[in-house]
Amino acid sequence: MVESQQHQQFIRHAVEAADAAILAAQEAEHELQGAITQADPTAIQRAQAKLGSAKRQVAEAAAQIRSFDGDRYGQQLQQTIEQLQQAKQDLDVSEDHYHTPKQVR
Repeated sequence: MVESQQHQQFIRHAVEAADAAILAAQEAEHELQGAITQADPTAIQRAQAKLGSAKRQVAEAAAQIRSFDGDRYGQQLQQTIEQLQQAKQDLDVSEDHYHTPKQVR
């Protein structure tokens, strides 16, 4: 019984980490869009750094979620996995959408 409760707690923490990663991804995308709108190179670089950080956070959360037994907890975690995949795709699109031009000498 205690082992089951501990396992449920690990799953809950993994889902919370995934939710935080998804939120970080959304915030990074929003910040990048704002920086692009303002045409502020410093803000764009800062937003791109947040985008990279959010991508790592999403990847780590996805790996953690996938470490659980899919047969036993699959239904419970499937929605979170799908949300993480969507967040990763959105980050990739945002990253591909805008690249800081390299300085020409």
